[in-house]
Amino acid sequence: MRDAASLWAEVRKRGQPSADPKALDADVILAAQARRMVAAEVVIATTNVRHLSRLVDAKLWRDLVADNG
Repeated sequence: MRDAASLWAEVRKRGQPSADPKALDADVILAAQARRMVAAEVVIATTNVRHLSRLVDAKLWRDLVADNG
């Protein structure tokens, strides 16, 4: 949650908030969790690419292909 708070402050300072100031910003919570993952590559599959791609690699879920290898 500390990482999420830092991301929240970062996007606010840039003037690019992803939620209302009084709302719980789930985008920064999800992005903070993705940034902490140890995997070589983390992509968030979402319909909200506009907000999440400011923070992490995010792609429209319909455009992703599963790697079965």
